[in-house]
Amino acid sequence: MNLGEIRQNIDKIDEQILDLFLERMQLATDVARYKAENNMVVFQSDREKFIIDNVKENSPEELRKSAAFLFMNIMDISKVSQINAITPDEAIPHISEMKKRPSVAVQGIEGAYGHTAAKQLFQSGNISYYASFREVFEAVENGDVDYGIIPVENSTAGEVAANMALLEQHGVYICRTTRVECAHVLAAKHGVSESDIKILFGHEQAIRQCEGYISNHSGLTVIPYHNNASAAKMVAENPSDSLGCICSAECAEMHGLSVVRPQIATDPDNSTRFICISKEVEVFDSADTVAVSLSIPNISGALYRLLTKFAVNGLSMSKIQSKPLPIEVKKKFPDDYMFYIEFNGSINEPKIRKLLKNLHDELNYFKFHGNFNG
Repeated sequence: MNLGEIRQNIDKIDEQILDLFLERMQLATDVARYKAENNMVVFQSDREKFIIDNVKENSPEELRKSAAFLFMNIMDISKVSQINAITPDEAIPHISEMKKRPSVAVQGIEGAYGHTAAKQLFQSGNISYYASFREVFEAVENGDVDYGIIPVENSTAGEVAANMALLEQHGVYICRTTRVECAHVLAAKHGVSESDIKILFGHEQAIRQCEGYISNHSGLTVIPYHNNASAAKMVAENPSDSLGCICSAECAEMHGLSVVRPQIATDPDNSTRFICISKEVEVFDSADTVAVSLSIPNISGALYRLLTKFAVNGLSMSKIQSKPLPIEVKKKFPDDYMFYIEFNGSINEPKIRKLLKNLHDELNYFKFHGNFNG
């Protein structure tokens, strides 16, 4: 046969495969209805194992793994279809209106980037300042404040891993996000020159974001500080003229410092993403992103099979990142791996609600983090 004839035969086979696939999907729907009427679970591991073993047995050695993968994928697609057909569509209770004149928790002091994020998200409200991000989480979880502002990712330095771990540990939800431009400057007391500065203070994330400047000034002693704004306040109050800090121009002015050198961040477009957390699930009209954490077993194809659930539902992911499992979960499921995932959608959509319920019911670990503006 020439190439054209071979392709014609492939096309005929593809048509047969499609016809058989459609027929199989209809039968899968019939199976789902039968299971629902008889209170049977959708996923039956023994049945799946029987099919895969049979496929392997009837395939040549060189194609056994490929054939098994193909049929596993077909069954996963069928499973999604069955779940969508028979899973009860249960609403997820949530608040849809933002609180009037809310109380907002921010780590640090006035002038911190968290303060800027809070002002971007809330036109009015009472801002309280806390010494640590853990205290912000606790204040929201305990109901001491309505909202908390938490930095989670920087465009230069990457994820704020400690804060993502705190998100996993506390009973709070993401309800909004915002991005703050972090135009870091070198600040010091009035009259201090750049060459006078021997010790530089800044938050560890800000230090990482200014590594280019720091590496070009080898004589600097760099000391991490718990907050940029607090570092600016300390430098302003310290009698030494050898101290400088990393902060914003607005923060420097607020604490009576001069900008010794503007824009010292390695990336001129440096910015930080902040999340707003609440004690209850709050979903507003602009919400278009769902965040979850979940675990899967450490077996071949487990991640692919998980992603199939999203692909078949037409959902795209904006973020997927491997994370350490919480200690108590790791003790129970030592071979599992956890992922933090953000994907497009709203809990007002039935397919999203059914997917979340399926993930909750099927996986060893699952946590819904919220539905917000991505």
